[in-house]
Amino acid sequence: MERTLSENESKVVLDLEWRGQKTVTLDEIQAALACSGGYARFMAHKLVKKGWLERLRPGLFQLVPAERGREGVADTNPLAAGAVLVSPYFFSFGTACTHHGLTEQVFSDVYLATPTRRRPQVVRGKRYVFVPVAKDRFFGFTEIKVLGATVQMATIERALVDAIDRPRYAGGIGEVSRIVARASGRVSWNALLEHLRRFDESALVQRLGYLLDLNRSEVPRETLAVLHDLVRPESKIVLGPRKKWGLHGPLSRAWNVIENVPREVLLAGDDKPKRRVTFAKRGER
Repeated sequence: MERTLSENESKVVLDLEWRGQKTVTLDEIQAALACSGGYARFMAHKLVKKGWLERLRPGLFQLVPAERGREGVADTNPLAAGAVLVSPYFFSFGTACTHHGLTEQVFSDVYLATPTRRRPQVVRGKRYVFVPVAKDRFFGFTEIKVLGATVQMATIERALVDAIDRPRYAGGIGEVSRIVARASGRVSWNALLEHLRRFDESALVQRLGYLLDLNRSEVPRETLAVLHDLVRPESKIVLGPRKKWGLHGPLSRAWNVIENVPREVLLAGDDKPKRRVTFAKRGER
């Protein structure tokens, strides 16, 4: 259908263009036209059919501005679409690790951190996963531009912490090991330590310390000293998820981590179970 506009359609589209508003709800259309809810839905349907609006989820639409031409080519930037699905939010986990060049893995899902609990949502064939994050942990992100869209993205330090904290959203523990190896030469150690203090989780520090050692990453002595201070003496953890990797393996005494994940997985970045390799004895470490 040709991208023409009736009088009422113009009121909606031109007002959005004038105010630089990228999305609109049914309630906002109803208020702009002083009409019934049924007519607002009818108007939204017409604007979608004509290519002026794109439906993102029930009751929420994204403007396809005039600059997109006669055909109304929609913005295909997956981050631009994700940025309007929930508020507040920031992209993190595998999505932010990809943005910062910490992983070569291609993620089919887009990961958003948000204090709002929501089920995954599919928009334009892309699945958006909303990872719940406590309000007191809603920090470590910044506003950036990606393909012309302004979005909230985790810093490299926050992306690293989130990947270690919940590996399932970053390709699994094998890929997280690779992420740690790449990040170690690029992060601000002071910023990373500040994040870890605010998270206040010994297990998080233990996994990070273990993976830094495993990948022979260069870490300032003072940073290592602080990391060890952040570990609770009584805390003994398993490296990978118990359901997948079990509870048994050699103990890395330096970080009090049970190595329940084969080293070939950690060093190859492949999180698929393989034949367990033979580890060195404790006294040979």
